[in-house]
Amino acid sequence: MPALMALVPVAVLVAAHLLATHLRGLAGRHEAAVVSAAGGISVAYVFLHLLPEVAAGARVVGESVEDLLVHVALQELLVFLVALAGFTVFYVAERYAAQHGSARHGGPGASSSAFGVHLAAFAAYNVAVAYTLPERVAEDPLSAAVFTLAVAVHVLVVDRGLDEHHPRRYGRVGRFVLAGALLLGWLLAAVAAPTSSLTVSLMTAVVAGSVLLTVFQEELPRARESRTWPFLAGLGGNALLLLALAVLEPATTA
Repeated sequence: MPALMALVPVAVLVAAHLLATHLRGLAGRHEAAVVSAAGGISVAYVFLHLLPEVAAGARVVGESVEDLLVHVALQELLVFLVALAGFTVFYVAERYAAQHGSARHGGPGASSSAFGVHLAAFAAYNVAVAYTLPERVAEDPLSAAVFTLAVAVHVLVVDRGLDEHHPRRYGRVGRFVLAGALLLGWLLAAVAAPTSSLTVSLMTAVVAGSVLLTVFQEELPRARESRTWPFLAGLGGNALLLLALAVLEPATTA
């Protein structure tokens, strides 16, 4: 049963959320390098796996709406509009937190409303991630494993950002809510699994948009704090891995 098999990667992601701060703490003075490497891994994953997956889903989405959208170009762009929407939602959440006293921007911590907006955005992201996992496991277990590891590494970047925005609330409440959102997404998939690849394609687009914003936001504006070589090492290493998997995929599926 795909849902039961997907419980393993969901458990890995739950553990990543609950232990991310401790893992970053174990790095000690090398924490910035570890997070930079995680950012590089996430960037390579988005460009070499997630975005191609979104592009592949464009045809699925286009065929589903061809009776509603006459123009072929609009059909093909719809899934990318969904990705843009995911990017925009996370951008708005980030700006809202920054404008309401974020600790990262010199305040004592973001307001309760900003914390709620931030948490809701990432909780929705986690629900989408977990909801697609059973379908991913059923179609290609190896690809699902790579997806899970990429998201788990991305959690290190997300955890640092949320911990800096909400230093008190995130540690006490936030990380547990996000872990619970993963379990909720898995439960929804177990009870009402996607009946077609359309839902998976749309949710993958949302995930791609949000991952792009999070990584670029954490790495690019903080160039002085980030580490170039760990970032490039993470990016290059994961790029080589993904390219190797892409080359081997026809042989494994033949």
